Amino acid sequence: MLRKISAVLAALTVAVHFFLGGSDALVPMLAADLPPESAGAMHACWHIVTVFLAWSAIVFWRGGETALHFGLLWIASALVFICVGLNQAGLEGVVNGIQPKSLASQKLSRNSSWIHQTVPAAN
Repeated sequence: MLRKISAVLAALTVAVHFFLGGSDALVPMLAADLPPESAGAMHACWHIVTVFLAWSAIVFWRGGETALHFGLLWIASALVFICVGLNQAGLEGVVNGIQPKSLASQKLSRNSSWIHQTVPAAN
């Protein structure tokens, strides 16, 4: 029963990711003034995540040891989201869903954050 619930939740997650997340995250990212290489990599990553989420629903439905490994990947992914949320908006942002800091304040904090290393522009 628990694996079927996991499968349904994974299917709902992929639906939200695909139908709602695209307009909330993918479209603005593609509209941003990013170098083509960065935009292409992010676009590919978006679709890789979509495939992972969809395949997860199938794996969870079938169960077995593979479902355990996929479950661990989901936990690792959640930890990444928590770390990014903490980095962008602090504990309050993670707990209360506060929007990330403005780009101006992010630029101020970049020098003190190991996560946001600046890369020199290629000439």
